[in-house]
Amino acid sequence: MFETTKIYEIITQHSGESFVRDRFSDRHDILEVFTDLQDPILRADFIRYLVLLGDGGVYSDMDTVALMPIEDWIPPIHRSQTNMVIGIEYDRLNGARWLDWTLDLQFCTWTLLAKPGHPLMEMAVDRVMVRLRRLARKQGTTISGIKASFKEVLDTTGPAMFTESIIDGLSQSTGANFSHVNLTGLRNARLVSDVLILPINAFGSGQSHSNSGSPHEETALVQHTFAGSWKSNHDFNGDQQSVIELADKKTEEEMEQEALKTQVEEEQKKQATEKQEAGGKGVDVNSIA
Repeated sequence: MFETTKIYEIITQHSGESFVRDRFSDRHDILEVFTDLQDPILRADFIRYLVLLGDGGVYSDMDTVALMPIEDWIPPIHRSQTNMVIGIEYDRLNGARWLDWTLDLQFCTWTLLAKPGHPLMEMAVDRVMVRLRRLARKQGTTISGIKASFKEVLDTTGPAMFTESIIDGLSQSTGANFSHVNLTGLRNARLVSDVLILPINAFGSGQSHSNSGSPHEETALVQHTFAGSWKSNHDFNGDQQSVIELADKKTEEEMEQEALKTQVEEEQKKQATEKQEAGGKGVDVNSIA
C-alpha cells in the first residue's frame, strides 16, 4: 500500500550521484559501479532502480505525460496487496518480433512504481551490476570504458534486463514457472504476488504494435512521447548486423536440415525397394547389411 503524500524531484547527473552516495553508503558494490559508470543512458537506467529501491514512489521519464492521477493507477480491489506497479511496453502476440526488442514481451521502464526496498527492485539492481561487469569484460575494458550498442543498453540496464528480472522474481515468489506466456494478450490489470501488471495501454498507449490503444481511452494512464535522444549515440547498425548474421546462420541450419531430411527420405525409399526385392526372393531383409 502506498502513501498519497507527493514530493517531486528532477534527477540530474549530480543529484543522482549524491542520492546514491547517501542512500547506499553501506553498499560499496553499488557505489563503486555507479560512480565508475560514465555512459549517460546506462546511468539513467540504473538510477531509476536505485531511487525506487532506496526511497520508493513513482519514477517517470521526462518525456512522459500523466493522463490519470497516480491514485487511480491501482484498482481499489488490489490496493491493499500491491507493492509494485509495472506496465507492458511490447507484446509480440502472434506476429513476428520487431528488431527493436529481444524478448517476446517486455515491460516498460519509463514509468515505474514501487515501495522502498522491494525485493524485485533489488534483484534488478543486482542484475544490472552483474551485466555491467560482464559487458566490461566482453569489451576488454572497465565499467567506466563501456561503449554500449543499442541492444546492449536494452539487455544490460534497460527494459529487457528489467523484464527478465521481474519474470524470474515472480517465478521464485509464486513457486511457478512464470513466463511471458502468462501475460501475453493481457487486457486487464493482473496482480501476481504483490506486483500489479498493467496491460499495454496503461503506460504504452499510442504505439503502432501490440494492440496498443489510444491515449484518449480510459485505460491510458501515462503517455510516452518517445524522445529517445540517447539512441543517436548507441549504434543500432551493429545489432542489425548481428541479427542478419543470426538469420544467415538459421538459413544455413535450415538448409542442412532440409538436406538431411532429403537424405533420410532417399535412404528410406532405398530400404523399401530392397525390402520389396528381398520379399520377392524370400530373403530376410534384416540380414541385408
